[in-house]
Amino acid sequence: MNKGAPGIVANLPDESKLTLPGGVLRLRPTLPKDRLPIAVALSDERVSRYLAALPCPLDDRTLTEYMDFLCGSGQVSRTLELNGEFTGIVSLSDQIMFWVAHEYWGQGIASSAVNWFVDHHFACPDGLSLKAEVHVSNAGSIYLLERLGFERTERVKRRFSFVSETIEEFLVLVLSKSNWSNLAQCNANETWSRFK
Repeated sequence: MNKGAPGIVANLPDESKLTLPGGVLRLRPTLPKDRLPIAVALSDERVSRYLAALPCPLDDRTLTEYMDFLCGSGQVSRTLELNGEFTGIVSLSDQIMFWVAHEYWGQGIASSAVNWFVDHHFACPDGLSLKAEVHVSNAGSIYLLERLGFERTERVKRRFSFVSETIEEFLVLVLSKSNWSNLAQCNANETWSRFK
């Protein structure tokens, strides 16, 4: 079981497996052994360009700090593996964050993993609203989050990107427990109506 900041799921299973059309997606705690596959995946600028806090390519010191963040306390992180192959990361601290290696884009991995995280988060009685900050040009992630019920706020955060070495804009999206419950109820009703 995981310990995290207030409002972060405390009953998150150590490991889960989800069946996707492309195989079995395993979500497990992020471990130091994930360092190399993380470094390889984040050396692809198509992935790293959306992660303002990390340079591309990652230097050793920054990679060590990122691994400490993923494996440390105060947040909950899961490594994603499809059919035993490293595919990405999803984590939750003061916001939900996720990325998937480029070769696995478009396979439902991120949406399945984020959906799983959100579902477990809101299963807790004290599951607070979730926030996500997404690069304004990351249309795929914005679409994914909005499909899961996240709503855009009026806030746009500006931060320095170590990839582009410029100031970049990030949309702030939020998901309340009531929106998640309403969406889950709509999905259940839609599924039920197909079987009538």
